[in-house]
Amino acid sequence: MDIFRLGLFLLITMGVSAEVQLQPLNAAVLRGSKARFNCSTTLTPSVMTWSVNGLLVVTIIEASGVLNITDRFSATNFTTPGNYKWEFIISNVQRNDAGEVACQVMGGERQIATLSVQERGSVEIVGGNQTKTEGDQMEFQCRAVGWFPEPSMSWSVNGVETSCNRSSVTQGSLFNSSCTLTVTAIKTSSVQCLVTVPALNTPESNTVFLTVNKNTKRDQTVLIAVTVAFSVAALLFLIIYGIVFLCRRRRTKKLSYLEEFRRARDGTPATQNVRGRDNQGYNTDEHDGHTNGGVWFTNFSNNNQVLDDFFEDGPMKHRHMTIV
Repeated sequence: MDIFRLGLFLLITMGVSAEVQLQPLNAAVLRGSKARFNCSTTLTPSVMTWSVNGLLVVTIIEASGVLNITDRFSATNFTTPGNYKWEFIISNVQRNDAGEVACQVMGGERQIATLSVQERGSVEIVGGNQTKTEGDQMEFQCRAVGWFPEPSMSWSVNGVETSCNRSSVTQGSLFNSSCTLTVTAIKTSSVQCLVTVPALNTPESNTVFLTVNKNTKRDQTVLIAVTVAFSVAALLFLIIYGIVFLCRRRRTKKLSYLEEFRRARDGTPATQNVRGRDNQGYNTDEHDGHTNGGVWFTNFSNNNQVLDDFFEDGPMKHRHMTIV
């Protein structure tokens, strides 16, 4: 204890002339790990002291070496020509070590850094691996338990990271946080929850797998819809084709009847002379070689009436009988 008092006395009584530098000025470490600080000066000091939250824990005297109060606090000499440098180490860091870390050398100003002691908790994805049908919507919930300070949380789906709105509650001095990811099952994927605090170089994570099965009902629905569409199109085509075919056939048949009628009307030779044909309206009726009478025929074959009469009642024939 006399050595510590001597160190403090020398620091107080000596004038300030040396430049002192402390690094890092802000350090974040996990509880149970080591915290390291470097203090250097351009002049060789006869005394250097280290304190944590105002408590003197290490004194370095050039003539005597390192004096420490416990094994958790130590110092290592990294002095090089022209640069007097010592590294201060806190082993098995505890939460009550958080706060102010100070270095002071004889002839220099007191330098202060800040130490943050953080807690790493657990990471869990509720429900584990999931199997869903294609198109289903589902949720993954991630829980981070026993962290300090409140952790940052995010999701990664097939390596693509997405942010997460977390909610937290405190349990003592620790945080329990959770966040939810909502996804649509499209393909089989790896789903990862990432949790971190500043003291971690890489986030803590938990990974589960989403297995997606094909939606057979959906496939059948699509197949049925395609089949119905093709069937309706084919039926419509057949109906249109049938209507066109019937119209063309009726037209062809009508033209054929007209052509046959014209041929029948124009096919008799002009020189043909048959009895009863000189007068085309006269016909005789003979019984036993006698002429008993004659029949007169009148044909109305007006060209303007032929076509219409042919499709209605045909050519009109009138028969006149004369008795002799």
